[in-house]
Amino acid sequence: MDQNVGQAPAVEVKSRDIDINNIPTILIVEDDPVLSKMYSEKFKFEGFKVITAANGEDGLKLAISGEKLDMILLDLMLPRLSGSELLAKLRLDTKRADTKVIALTNLAEQEEKKKMTELGVLDYLIKAMQTPEEVVKKVKSHLN
Repeated sequence: MDQNVGQAPAVEVKSRDIDINNIPTILIVEDDPVLSKMYSEKFKFEGFKVITAANGEDGLKLAISGEKLDMILLDLMLPRLSGSELLAKLRLDTKRADTKVIALTNLAEQEEKKKMTELGVLDYLIKAMQTPEEVVKKVKSHLN
């Protein structure tokens, strides 16, 4: 007699292999706690590992001595060390000079945009003109 009578048939479940080494890591350097939290939650929801810094000094320390980053989302007007100063110092570090960076700022001045472009930002996004979804889409486009 079948011992499984009355029981649901066994189903083989194949879980998707998740390689934690392939989870993209993003450093968000943003001094506004509301924006930092909003972007952190959005990127986590999209499958990113998120690290945050609330000022330029901490952002630089994490970028240089922390784990390897796939992307830095960088505000420019920051306490202790501006975003452009952070990026200039990062570009001098031989191990991390090629880290991908997107500027996300309210500074719409062409001179600042030119300066950041010369420092190698992949995109220069104005906060007021981007939804969080658009920012995530831009980041993903530069990681693929």
